[in-house]
Amino acid sequence: MSHLSILIILLTNWNTEINSSTYIDSINQKVELKKEVYFILNTKCNFCHAQKKNRVIFTLDNMNSFSTSIEQQVFINKKMPKGRINKLNKAEEEKLNTWINSLNNP
Repeated sequence: MSHLSILIILLTNWNTEINSSTYIDSINQKVELKKEVYFILNTKCNFCHAQKKNRVIFTLDNMNSFSTSIEQQVFINKKMPKGRINKLNKAEEEKLNTWINSLNNP
């Protein structure tokens, strides 16, 4: 095996390891973002939704499927969350928006 072949193999494996690491970091960031958004949904939305009949309770398992509805109600219609106590602060709005965008642009 020539030196060039060995160098190509080493560079290929090195690049794969970097790409794998970057991919894993990206997945970890998305998992962390989802947990943070779930905390927002749970504290700002779920306690009120639990009091109303036929309202969705957001979970880690179902929240992605409601992202379009959440975007519509929070950012477009500006109907949710209701009440002054539940109002989202700027950081929470940005976190929700980042999460929704991450789902729309994987």
